[in-house]
Amino acid sequence: MLDRHFLYLTGLPCSGLGFLSQLLAQHPDIYSDNLRSPLCDLLVNFRSFITTNPQVASHLQQDLNPTMERSRLGMQGFINGWYGQIAQPWIIDIHPQWLQHLELIHLLDPNCRMVVCVRELGQICAAIENQHQKTLLLDFPEQLANLSRAERAQKLFAPQGAIGSLLKSLEQLQDLEDSLQKRIFYVVYEHLVSEPEEVLTELLKWIELSPISPDLTQVSGSVPNYAESAGKYVEEPYNSQKPLVYYTLPKRFEITIQQNFPWYYQLFYPGRL
Repeated sequence: MLDRHFLYLTGLPCSGLGFLSQLLAQHPDIYSDNLRSPLCDLLVNFRSFITTNPQVASHLQQDLNPTMERSRLGMQGFINGWYGQIAQPWIIDIHPQWLQHLELIHLLDPNCRMVVCVRELGQICAAIENQHQKTLLLDFPEQLANLSRAERAQKLFAPQGAIGSLLKSLEQLQDLEDSLQKRIFYVVYEHLVSEPEEVLTELLKWIELSPISPDLTQVSGSVPNYAESAGKYVEEPYNSQKPLVYYTLPKRFEITIQQNFPWYYQLFYPGRL
């Protein structure tokens, strides 16, 4: 078993992960460094290793269940060791790819809780484009800078794109059994930035922690990670005077996005269809 309680914080680009992690970090029982964690990548690589390593394969062939159990305990031990110096009972672990691995998380951490941040898709696309215009000297990790805005949006929403790949994972979460669905708490960006204390109270109640009144002056809302995204997938700084930024988007972009992802709008923005 794990020594701590975990909130696996994940979601779509520019959907409030940094802002929410900073709000949660103000709770005395919660630890968050507001950075993307390597833990997800490490565990996935561990799984790949035990799948392909010849020595492990020999053990699996001779003693399947004991080897699987040792691997599970090894992964749990690594998680415990990674956060062994943390004093708080709750830990925020941030990574967008947690969306793909709820079943693996649940195996390793039966008491897991996953928090998924979402945002209106047109506004995500427009926020990324707005940030790109501020960083024109830099290319996207996917080398999208030389494309037209329409082509760039198409690439972002493609099945392997920065938005589309996560949307695919989010859609697949809806197919899981109810017992796993109950492990997920969805945070809608527009609600989060408009009513941050209300959203925080609801989330803390869900994990059975006492509410707090967050100090919004201590929250930047922006945790850039230029090393991973070249500054393209960066949240807008939080502004209590104007918390909800609205970007204009070509109408044909909005129509195409809504037509391509009706399930998303039915779940989170039914009034937009």
